Amino acid sequence: MNTQPDQSASYNKKVPWILHGIVTVVILLIAFLVITGMFSSKPEAQRWGGARPAPSVGVDVADLSIQDYPVWIDSYGTTKPLTETVLVADVNGKVVEVSPNIRTGKRFSKGEVLVQLDNRDFVVEVDIAAAAAAEAEVRYLQELAESELAAQQWNKPPETEAAQLLSLRKPQVAAAKASLRAANARLERAKLNLDRTTIRAPFDGKVLEQMVDVGQVINPSQSIAEIYSTEAVEVRLPVKVADLAYLSIDDSSENMDNLPRVVLSGELGNQTYEWTGKIVRSEGAFDPATRMLYLVAQIDNPFTSTEQRPAVRIGQFMRAKVQGDTLENVFVIPRRAVSQDFVVAVVDEGLLKKRRVQPLWTDAGSVVVSAGAPSSQTLAANSADVIRSSIQNLRNTDKLILTPTANLPDGTRVKAIAPMTESEPDTQSIVGSKQSSEDSANAAAPSTTAAQ
Repeated sequence: MNTQPDQSASYNKKVPWILHGIVTVVILLIAFLVITGMFSSKPEAQRWGGARPAPSVGVDVADLSIQDYPVWIDSYGTTKPLTETVLVADVNGKVVEVSPNIRTGKRFSKGEVLVQLDNRDFVVEVDIAAAAAAEAEVRYLQELAESELAAQQWNKPPETEAAQLLSLRKPQVAAAKASLRAANARLERAKLNLDRTTIRAPFDGKVLEQMVDVGQVINPSQSIAEIYSTEAVEVRLPVKVADLAYLSIDDSSENMDNLPRVVLSGELGNQTYEWTGKIVRSEGAFDPATRMLYLVAQIDNPFTSTEQRPAVRIGQFMRAKVQGDTLENVFVIPRRAVSQDFVVAVVDEGLLKKRRVQPLWTDAGSVVVSAGAPSSQTLAANSADVIRSSIQNLRNTDKLILTPTANLPDGTRVKAIAPMTESEPDTQSIVGSKQSSEDSANAAAPSTTAAQ
């Protein structure tokens, strides 16, 4: 029987695997004990001078100062002439001559002859009317002389008034006088029609479109040219309802010095040029489509070119900055230092403190905040109770943080980094002196909105 040797061979094969397993478990156990001992016997770190404070975060800061801020409201529009008309003929006739200045785009002066019609027929009419007037004058003088002669010949005046009038030829004198006046009127009309064959410019201006030329026969009231005055141009500027609160416009005022100033800019080629004007009036009704009110700006002498700017073109698109009221005793904060929900950060004893503010005016470059306590009217304008309760005042001594702080919690230790220079306008201190309206116009942002 082979059974015993087979069992012995099977047993000999299992023994090495069992030993390997035991050795592996022993090694893992020893390694675990060694690692545990190393961590449990780690020397405790010694602390010197107490707990170490959290590191400070470097931020750009600027000094807050109270100042006055002139508001500039952004708008846009297209230039159009102050006076635009269609030149028409008063009489019929054939065009025999046109001025070179009646061509489209040409400039002309007041009283300049633009079109000459054939006037020979009208010269004849003047001669005929003059002859008729002369004959009427002769008849009048004859009747006047006969009336005086009749008065001398009558020794006894007639008994009735009618007989007296006829005897003195007074009705005949009156009829002759009326005929003379009618003849003179026909003569004046003939002269007027003759003068109308010469069509002159009614004002200094330019031609938009020429409609007649030499050889053409025209009728009364027929259009000759479309012209416009070069005295001034107007620009209609839409303004939002919210921005009207910052404008003082008196349509009845005749003093041009009190009218709001407007700075208009337009592009010609690759260059941007500026023109200055005045808001001369506002239109009487809101646009039903846009719910905006249109202001009308006027530019005087717009077609005079200078070294600084070329002449204005009719139909040219203009961007405008309208001078508004001046906000007094306010803080002007750079727009990048204010979050979307109008929260700013200041340095308070080395710590970051976030404060929610209520803006009076905002634009793309600045947020204007009152330097005084928020009024009840200002607070009531915001319906969110949580915002009303969290509005805090800024102080003149606060250091405004310009660096974005959205990821920094309130109370973070901060410190000012490299000093600001004038070459870095975004990080320089906010100057406390009052700025002139001219400087503010040049520094105004492209889009302006009133704070609600």
